[in-house]
Amino acid sequence: MRTRLRAGILTVVAIISLVGCARSVSLDVGYPEAGVNRAMLASARPRRVEIRPVADRRAQTALIGVLPDGNKPIVTRRPVADIVRDALAAEVRRNGHAVVTEAPDLVLVADVDEFWLDAVVGYSSAQYVGKVALTLTLIDGRSGEAVLTRRYVGIRRQQAEREAKQAGREIMDLALSRAMHDLATDPRLAEAFAQRATGIRI
Repeated sequence: MRTRLRAGILTVVAIISLVGCARSVSLDVGYPEAGVNRAMLASARPRRVEIRPVADRRAQTALIGVLPDGNKPIVTRRPVADIVRDALAAEVRRNGHAVVTEAPDLVLVADVDEFWLDAVVGYSSAQYVGKVALTLTLIDGRSGEAVLTRRYVGIRRQQAEREAKQAGREIMDLALSRAMHDLATDPRLAEAFAQRATGIRI
């Protein structure tokens, strides 16, 4: 009896989990490795850059939004911290710098402050607002001194058809891209990359 009861409980738990997954909207948010022109960050001579694991500081790390139509949670297929770290690595490489794990010239430490998709659903369309915000600290690889802390934000607003399943992913892709563009075109970050910065605060 106990064995049957335990098996029954496990079956119910599995069904509830499947139903919960079916009710959520999963987005494959990402960042292109290529196809975007270099920015101001490329003006600094090539550096060896270590990117530390990204910290997700959001209050709700399990989701990135909720659709009002049916209260469906919006989630990402991969952890948000991994998505942002991959985007940082792609942007660093794109601007001519090497991403390394040993003997770095510079170290990037990033915190995700916001990664959210708001949706207002109408009769036949929906208004989406995607926002990505992160705090980045640049550390001198030799001295361990923090030389710069900056906040970067990317926002994308778009109206789409109510049944456009890919709209949410595209909007978050663009919000993430805009945050990376904000980073790569920051003259203060480019200046920090351009010099050794040991013992110097910018």
